[in-house]
Amino acid sequence: MAEILAGEGVHTEVVSRNFLFDGSIPGLTRGFCANTRPLAEVERVSPLALVLALSRPRSRRLLRSTGFFQAHRAKRDFLATYSRGLLPADELVLGHTLARIDALRRQGKSFFIFCNLYDVHWPYPPQRHSVLSAISSVDDLVDNLLFPWVLPAIGAHAYLRPGFRLGERSKQMLRSRYRAAVELMDAKLAHFYREASASGLLEDTLLILTSDHGEAFGEHELYLHDASVYDTHLHVPLWIRHPEIGGGVIEDVVTTRDLFSVIRAAGLGESHESTLLSEEYREANPIALAEHFHYAGVQDALPKYRQNLVAAITRDAKLVGRREGLTVFQPDSDPREERGVPVDAERARTFFGLSGAARSGQEEALSHVMGWDYGSLSGPAA
Repeated sequence: MAEILAGEGVHTEVVSRNFLFDGSIPGLTRGFCANTRPLAEVERVSPLALVLALSRPRSRRLLRSTGFFQAHRAKRDFLATYSRGLLPADELVLGHTLARIDALRRQGKSFFIFCNLYDVHWPYPPQRHSVLSAISSVDDLVDNLLFPWVLPAIGAHAYLRPGFRLGERSKQMLRSRYRAAVELMDAKLAHFYREASASGLLEDTLLILTSDHGEAFGEHELYLHDASVYDTHLHVPLWIRHPEIGGGVIEDVVTTRDLFSVIRAAGLGESHESTLLSEEYREANPIALAEHFHYAGVQDALPKYRQNLVAAITRDAKLVGRREGLTVFQPDSDPREERGVPVDAERARTFFGLSGAARSGQEEALSHVMGWDYGSLSGPAA
């Protein structure tokens, strides 16, 4: 998308403290004219600096054991940058974005700005400027003591390996941090929206708020956001403000893949009628496809996690493809996806039963699932 719009003279920019967008992964930031990485400052003498210093050995092991950061390991100063990158910085990201939009609109220049907000991501910072919990009770103190031990284990995907166990108190700590981080993010986004609206910055701007994944806290024995196509990872918020369309709530199943056409139409001045903003488009495309590619870097993961996954989802049914076979879940009667029904290809069709314009989409989605490549079972068997 950035390449297409930059080719049309649009200012393209990615704003994030996420290391995935620091230019180390070939092609990921291709087409972006600017790459802005706000990082929080750390006082040299503070409880936070002490925690970061004490956790450095565990952070080094995390960087070695996880499948990420392959391009960063040779950089001597990356650990310090990585530690700063864990700190909340989305207020800086959103502040920069407001200023950039204002400046570009004054210049009469079109823009595409991708803000990858990260303050709700692991390690779930529970305060505006700290990864530590404010201490107002014994529970808060326990949370801070658990934090340097539990978070690196989760971040290194230890839960994918044989024998992993996490106590209920540690799960409680993770959920509490995540809830606090979400509440803080809600306030940051509300402030951004108020400021942008009051300044008239949204009068001719398409604004999209969504997420690339949900988060697990022990559901299906999983944490973070990998190794599954369960709804706990797939069901994410999607909020779109289009300057030419009134407000409303849409209950249809849609996919964030289709945001590409929404952004492209807005950026090139085309009609939105052939995008998911159109009721006719949603009626003709009622199936959402989801894919998960396993982390090859965790080579000692359990065999069930060393495979690629695929799912086809409608409002009434969800078909999941695994190496072991096809399974159908029905969200109304099984919202936690604990009672899947094994099916063959023909039986799967009866769960969808679409007709009319959606029929071709059903066959296309089923063909995609049936032809899925689950990958090779690499790595040592557990």
